[in-house]
Amino acid sequence: MTGWYRDPAGLFAGIEARGPDDATQDLTEDLRTFPVEVAGQTEGSRLGATGFAVRARATPGSAQILQPRFYLRLKSGARHALVPKLQPLDPVAARAAALRAVPAQHVSQTVLTQILSPVIANLHEQARGRIGRPSLQNIGAPLHRPKASVIIPLYRNLEFLRFQIAAFAADPWVRANAELIYVLDSPEQAQEVEHLLGGLYLVYGLPIVLAIMEKNGGYARANNVGASVAQGDVLALVNSDVIPATPGWLEKMAARLNGRRRVGAVGPKLLFEDGSIQHAGMYFSQDHRGYWLNQHFHKGMPRDYAPACGERMVPAVTGACLVTTRGLFETVGGFTEDYVIGDYEDSDLCLKIATADRRIAYAPDVELYHLERKSMSLNTEYMRGIAWQYNCALHTERWGHLMTSLMQADGRQRKARIQP
Repeated sequence: MTGWYRDPAGLFAGIEARGPDDATQDLTEDLRTFPVEVAGQTEGSRLGATGFAVRARATPGSAQILQPRFYLRLKSGARHALVPKLQPLDPVAARAAALRAVPAQHVSQTVLTQILSPVIANLHEQARGRIGRPSLQNIGAPLHRPKASVIIPLYRNLEFLRFQIAAFAADPWVRANAELIYVLDSPEQAQEVEHLLGGLYLVYGLPIVLAIMEKNGGYARANNVGASVAQGDVLALVNSDVIPATPGWLEKMAARLNGRRRVGAVGPKLLFEDGSIQHAGMYFSQDHRGYWLNQHFHKGMPRDYAPACGERMVPAVTGACLVTTRGLFETVGGFTEDYVIGDYEDSDLCLKIATADRRIAYAPDVELYHLERKSMSLNTEYMRGIAWQYNCALHTERWGHLMTSLMQADGRQRKARIQP
């Protein structure tokens, strides 16, 4: 439960929850408060108030309550009913409400771990169980026994499809050896996407497999669905806003897999529209709370910045363009699906690959443009909520020890390279 109250006279004594059997649960001790502003009595005026968040304990065996009952208790002993809006029955809508329940600037570690995370995790698990099965369509005759499968999730933003497919079609190796699998994660656009891809097939003659999700499943599920129908031994996981700068990108990256260096995944140099570096491999750093964050080497530097032009092993690479083998992807279980919306799944996959005794390579001679987060910006759950904080905490809890070891090893390697 989240809300606010104004108490200029200091009359507040606590908050209670009433169960379906009228049993009272005192929530006051677990209440977490923070300052907020609310609308005043005159137009445009603002008043200071106290925001609060608390998690009521569920009664074993009780059904979901769509209209919970709470009471504000005053020092006089009086009780005033707090009647929240009807709770969404759909777990996706309920998850979105939970992600927006507390302003991001007031989400402390305690509020996140003790109040929000258990609720979000439960609702996310319910939502995952309702995604359903995808439907498949072949646009053009499928490529016989492809060497590679390029998997591209689509979510609402179709702005770059024409440019991306044109770049794929101009690459002789891709045309001869790779199948294209687009996974539509916004099924309400199915008719529009079928029409668009059909037209692009007529222009370029490049066959496409279109997997249409029954319901939105998120970045991880979309990629896992694409991998499940892939025929190639090599998987190229590519965002819909990534455009190859020149042909040969996939051939070069695939050639680096396995071998004596035991390379399990490869990532390219990704560029912003102005040619500056967006990604030259990823590393991890801790913030003031002890959470591990994903960072990009040399972000914002010129594309020919010398430290970004040397091939090397890195702690991780971004899922915006990640090439691995289908066998290894299946061995590590693909993308972990308990992250919300689309953040930290790529580093989670890289860390799973590291635990399989494989290394992550950065290929600086392969350049692609990445028009960063164009699809994610259309997701209101992510942009208005705390999904990234939830994912970051989950990622840290799961992989903190390994990230510490990897960053210590990476620091030793970089120090060794600069010593005379």
